[in-house]
Amino acid sequence: MLKLLALVLLLLLTLPLVGQAPEDPARLPVTSIDPVPGHELVWHDEFDGDGAPDPARWNFENGFVRNNEAQWYQPQNATVRGGLLVIEGRRERVPNPRYEAGSGDWRRQREFAEWTSSSLNTWGKFAWPLDRVQIVVRARLSPQPGYFPAIWTTGPGQWPHGGEVDLMECYGGRILANFAWGTTQQWNAHWHAWQNPQHGDQNRPRLSWFLNRDPDWLRKFHVWRLVGSDSKTQILCDDELLNEVTHEVARNPQTPWSQVVHPFREPHALILNLAIGGPGGDPGPATSPLVYEVDYARVYQRPAAAP
Repeated sequence: MLKLLALVLLLLLTLPLVGQAPEDPARLPVTSIDPVPGHELVWHDEFDGDGAPDPARWNFENGFVRNNEAQWYQPQNATVRGGLLVIEGRRERVPNPRYEAGSGDWRRQREFAEWTSSSLNTWGKFAWPLDRVQIVVRARLSPQPGYFPAIWTTGPGQWPHGGEVDLMECYGGRILANFAWGTTQQWNAHWHAWQNPQHGDQNRPRLSWFLNRDPDWLRKFHVWRLVGSDSKTQILCDDELLNEVTHEVARNPQTPWSQVVHPFREPHALILNLAIGGPGGDPGPATSPLVYEVDYARVYQRPAAAP
């Protein structure tokens, strides 16, 4: 009788509580830090704990910044909770202290911002030579109209001669993985864009390419990886190669405003942001908040003497 009672108690303890939903594996954070052969983990943020992102690791952008986007960047839209960095795009009106009636500068033309969001970066705190590192970010996307999250890096000096690597951009129903470097025209970039078997407008790959292969793709976290070597830089998603460029191809021309020749051999900083509008399109139909979740960001570096 005692054995029977013990068995019943054990069964009751192992059953889920009534009305309790099973845990979604896509939401469970990765707790182990995977090694990268031949590399040392030199920087990481697992986004553990609760509260604001670690100020020792991250800076914040503020206000209207780039691309004629709709959002007003502010720190309070980025929160660490449940083992994740959660960046929210919120529909809220914020006065623009730089407003000037009749200004020709789009940053000053708007009296109010109608959306807020956050952009985190390691500029001035941490940067790593791209030809010796792997940068790994695990994130989940929740697209809506105007939604424009990114994982990207930039190098030293005047853009784009320092180089830009877009490990991930998502907007307009597309996923992008691009490289950019300098041209003979100031502020104009040469773009090396990823093209996949299902092209969209301007050969930009559509999100449906991922969804056709996995209908649950958007419910899951995915791992974006920048892999740098002595000869080339690569962008991968879930270990699948999306785009690559060699250092010999990605060369800046000589210009008065930049002496950088090989932008993807230079130290780059990491940026995580959720933009709204601009290239992302009209956010008018979107439901607030827009959500961008990051599980971790890690940087592995190869010793200088290693092949």
